[in-house]
Amino acid sequence: MGSVNFITHADVLQLIAKRTAEDCIIFLSGPTSRKTPLSLLRMKDVIAVNGSVQYLLNNNVKPFLYLLTDVRFLHRRREDFYNFSRNSQFTIVNLDVYEQASVDDQKYIEENCLIIRSFYRREKGGFLKKIKFNILKRVHKA
Repeated sequence: MGSVNFITHADVLQLIAKRTAEDCIIFLSGPTSRKTPLSLLRMKDVIAVNGSVQYLLNNNVKPFLYLLTDVRFLHRRREDFYNFSRNSQFTIVNLDVYEQASVDDQKYIEENCLIIRSFYRREKGGFLKKIKFNILKRVHKA
C-alpha cells in the first residue's frame, strides 16, 4: 500500500455542489429506519451506512452518499459493497476499512471512492478492557 489520498476540501465542495436538496437523511439499518416514508427518501439526499443501502436500492432510492465504516461488512458482503458503491452517487470509505481490504479491493477503493480518516475504531470489549474501565472509573470517582 502506497500513500493514501484522503478526501480533500475540493472533494467536499464537489459533494456540496452535487447535492439536490437543502438537507439530507442519514439512513441507518435499525428497525425504525423502514418507517421513513419512501416519498421523503426520494425527495432528499440520502446518506446510507454499511448495509442499509440494500433497503434503499430495493425501493428504487439511489443513495447520494454510501458510507462504509465497518471492515467486517467488506469482508462478509464484498459483492454487496461493490453493488452498493456502483449504485450510489458517491462512496466514502473509512481508512481502517481501506487498510484491511485486499489489494484488489484497495485498488477499487482508490479508483472509485473517497477515503476518510477514521472517526473511530471498532473495538471488542473483552475481559481486560472491562477491568481497565473499572479501574479508570474508580480512579476518576476519587
